Amino acid sequence: MEFRKWISISLGAALLMSILNGCGASYTTPNHDSAADKGGIRSAAPASPSGSNAVSLRTPAALDLTGATIITLSGSTVSIAGSGAEAEGGVVTITEGGIYAVSGTLDNGRIIVNAGSADVTVALSGASIVCSYGSPLYIYQAGTATVHLMEGTENTLTDGESYTFSDSLSSAADEEPNACLYSKADLVIEGAGALAVEANYNNGITSKDSLEIYDGAVTVDAANHGVNGKDSNTIDSAILTVTCGGDAVRSTNDSDETLGWVSVLNSTLTLTAGEDGIQAETSAVVSAGTYAITSGGGSTATGDDVSSKGIKAGTDLTLSSGVYTLDCSDDAIHANGNVTITGGSYTISTGDDAAHADGDLTVSGGALDIQASYEGLEGGTVTVSGGDITAVSSDDGLNAAGGNDGSGFGGHGMGNTFTPGGNSSAITITGGTIQVLAGGDGLDSNGSIEMTGGTVVVCSTGGGDGALDYESSFTLDGGILFSASAGNMAATPNNLNQPALSVGFGQTLEAGTYVQFKGDAYDFVFRLTGQASSAVFSASELEGGTVCTVSYGGTYSGESARGLCSGGSYSGGTVLAELTLETGLTSYGQTGGMGGRGDMIAAATDRRGRPATA
Repeated sequence: MEFRKWISISLGAALLMSILNGCGASYTTPNHDSAADKGGIRSAAPASPSGSNAVSLRTPAALDLTGATIITLSGSTVSIAGSGAEAEGGVVTITEGGIYAVSGTLDNGRIIVNAGSADVTVALSGASIVCSYGSPLYIYQAGTATVHLMEGTENTLTDGESYTFSDSLSSAADEEPNACLYSKADLVIEGAGALAVEANYNNGITSKDSLEIYDGAVTVDAANHGVNGKDSNTIDSAILTVTCGGDAVRSTNDSDETLGWVSVLNSTLTLTAGEDGIQAETSAVVSAGTYAITSGGGSTATGDDVSSKGIKAGTDLTLSSGVYTLDCSDDAIHANGNVTITGGSYTISTGDDAAHADGDLTVSGGALDIQASYEGLEGGTVTVSGGDITAVSSDDGLNAAGGNDGSGFGGHGMGNTFTPGGNSSAITITGGTIQVLAGGDGLDSNGSIEMTGGTVVVCSTGGGDGALDYESSFTLDGGILFSASAGNMAATPNNLNQPALSVGFGQTLEAGTYVQFKGDAYDFVFRLTGQASSAVFSASELEGGTVCTVSYGGTYSGESARGLCSGGSYSGGTVLAELTLETGLTSYGQTGGMGGRGDMIAAATDRRGRPATA
C-alpha cells in the first residue's frame, strides 16, 4: 500500500508539472490580503462558465517561507524554531496566526490548529504524518486555514481505523473530527506540490465551512466520503484522485439555499466512489477539464437503495465543457431541478438514466455518446437545440416525464413516481443530431413533441413500443426525421408542416439494413441500428405531388456510423414502392397504425391514386 501510494502521488506531481508547463495561466494567485478573497473563499454559488474544452489553468500559488516558524518532524520527536507553536507527546499545537513550515516524518502524532480567528498557513514540505488515534491534521479554530503544498514536494497524511476522541478539542458524541484532514474553519489547499490522504477511519478531507482545492495533485483513499466542503466545494486547476466507499466530492449544507454548491473547473478528476461521484446539496457547475467517474461499481453492478450517481445536484446542474467518462450504476448526470449541457464530450455507461432532470433537461452543444442506459435523456421537458447525441437505452431514448425512475437523492431502481405528465411535458428539437437505439420508445413524451430542425434517427426494437410515442401532439416543421420500429406501436407526427412518409416493409429487416428514400431533388439513405418492420421519414426537401422511391437492402459506399449515411452512393437495393407524396402524411403498407396514443393514421394513396396497401 505504501509503495503504491508513493507511486500514485509521484505520478500525480509529474502530471501536474507537465500540465503547468504545457498550458498558459489565465489568472494570478488569489489575493489573500483581500477580505473578500481571503483564502480564495467565495460566499455565493459561482456563475456558470462557458467556452471550449480547453483547460485554462490559474497560476499556482507560491509561498515565501521567510520568517515562518519551522516545524521538523523526526519519528516520535518534534523540533520547533520560531513562535506560535508548541509540541508535547508527539502533538504539535499551533496557537497563533502565521506561516508554519512542516517537514519530516511523525510516526504517531498530529498537528492541531487552535488559533482563534487568526489566519493560519501550514506549509507541507515533504511531510509525512501518521496518527493512529485521530486526525493527523486537525484545524479546530482559525479564520481561514491554508494547507500549502510546497512545489515539488510529496506529503502524506494517514490515520488509523478508529479515533479515541480523548483530547478536549474532540467530541465522540459529535464524531468530531471524522476525517484524516479535518477543518472547522474555511479550508484552502493550494500549491504545486502533492498530497496523499489515507483515511482508514472515515472521511478523507472535510471542511465544516468552505473548501477550495487549487494547483496541486491530491490523492484520497477513504473508507467513507472523499472530499467534503459543507458550505461549498471548489476545485480549480488541480489533479484530484479519490477512491472511497461513499461520495467522492460533495457539499452538504441543506439549511442555506445559497450554500451547499460544488464548482469544478480546469481540473483532472479520477473518482471511484461507492456512492455518488460528485454530489451538491444545491447547485453544481463543472467545466473545462478531464473527469473520469465510476460510481456504485459501474454500469453493470447490481444496484441497492444507495444513491450512486455520477454527478448529482439538488437544484440545478450545469455542464459547459470538458471531457467526461462516466460509468455509473445509477444516473450518470442528475438534478432534482434542471440540467443544462452546453458543451463537452461525454462517454456514458449507466445502469439507469444517462441524464435526468426532474425539471428541464436542455442540450445546446457537446457530444454525448451514451453507450448503455436504462433511459438516455429524461426530464420534465427535454430540449435539444444543438450537439451530437448518440444513445443506446434498454427503455426510452428521450423521455419527457414518464415512467418510474430512481430520481431524487435515493438509489436507482427504487421506482419513485416521476413528475406527472400532461401537456406541460414536452420534447422540443430545434437543432443538433440525435441517434437513438431504444429497447422501449425512441422519443416518448407524456405531453407533446415539436421538431423544427436538426437530424433525428431513431430505432425502437421493443415489441410493445415504437420509435415515436406522445400523448397530445407531434408537430413537425423542419429538420430530418427517420424513425424505425420493430413492434406494432409505430406512431407518426399528427401535425405536419412538411411532407412525411410512413411505410411498412412487409417483413422484419435486420440491423445493418440500408433504407433509401430517393426523389428528383434528394437522396437519403439510412442504416438500421436495430430490427425494423416499419419506418417514418420526413425532410424539408420533400414536396407534395412529387414521387419518392423507397428501397431497402443493398450496399452503401460511404459513412453510415450515425444512421444517416453520407459521402457515398447506394446500390443493389430492392424497391419497396414508388409513392406520390401528399402534402401531409403518405402511408404505405402495414405500419402499426398509431398516430399519437390512440390517433389512427389517415390512409394515403400511392402514385396511381389507389389506397396505399402492401
